[in-house]
Amino acid sequence: MSNSIGIFVLPALRVGQPNEVDGYMIVARDLLQGVEALSTLPPNVPSRGCALIAAHALECALKAFLWHKGKKKEIRERDVQHDLVVLWNMAYKEKGLSIPQVPPDWVTTLSSGHGPNFYFRYQKGEGKTVVHGGQTPALIPMAVALKNLIEMVGLAVKG
Repeated sequence: MSNSIGIFVLPALRVGQPNEVDGYMIVARDLLQGVEALSTLPPNVPSRGCALIAAHALECALKAFLWHKGKKKEIRERDVQHDLVVLWNMAYKEKGLSIPQVPPDWVTTLSSGHGPNFYFRYQKGEGKTVVHGGQTPALIPMAVALKNLIEMVGLAVKG
């Protein structure tokens, strides 16, 4: 029996600089964790915060896919950048995701609160009048659908 200690040399770790797609996916995945936690809170807790976070996570996931498909300039256009329905339609046309042509209700509901008037954030409508904050989707089904979409996008942008 030997008393000597073996020395192991491990290869150096290398971490590449994240690109734009990586950045969008990091945000989408991080926000998804918040959506999943908030979606299970008691019903008397306002759903607006969860919907706002879900809308931004959805925006990031769709932009990651579209950036990956070469739509860098298009997703930055003012009438596109926060419109979840427009981003969804662009993603559908690009192929590579198994999403329906018509955005599901949870997407259109998030889109109406997310942009272009940002009802979830500011409560201001056209002409800067104060408006109702809008509807939110049923949170748990939305969280599940959002998770599925983020996972699908993650697989699509890997290759």
